[in-house]
Amino acid sequence: MNKGFTLIELLVVVLIIGVLSAVALPQYTTAVEKARSAEALTLMSSIRYAAERYRLQKDQWPASFNVLDVEIPKVPGSTTNYGGKNFTMTMGAPNGATGNTFVIVASRNITKDKYALKTVMVENATTGTISATRCCVSSSSLTASCLSALTAGVDKYCSAITNGHPADF
Repeated sequence: MNKGFTLIELLVVVLIIGVLSAVALPQYTTAVEKARSAEALTLMSSIRYAAERYRLQKDQWPASFNVLDVEIPKVPGSTTNYGGKNFTMTMGAPNGATGNTFVIVASRNITKDKYALKTVMVENATTGTISATRCCVSSSSLTASCLSALTAGVDKYCSAITNGHPADF
């Protein structure tokens, strides 16, 4: 009696491995991107609260990361860009906005796709309270808008990071 596997049995095993890898790889990529975005979200929260403190103390928004009371890391290998290993951070007043709005942006480039996590802070002129909205968008510009159409690649990452709610999470 011959011992071993038939060609059909080997083909079935290869087919099962192929199907499992086709399903698992996109899920793995999404999970890794979600974990990497946690770094940016944590850093954005630190910047947000430091910017709020600065605004309350100086009656103006900070002009650079250097004036904040928290240490913001620089992008590895750069002396001028702030962020972390996976994101580049920018902040400032949005184009054409009044002095009560401030935006923090964490930009991420992934091969051909680019997305940005934004925190838009608005101070109520009457009460002095500051509210913040976070969103995931295609553009890394300093605009106060969180409404933008997402490209297919970006939408995949934004949906994973924000649990399906990229406009406000």
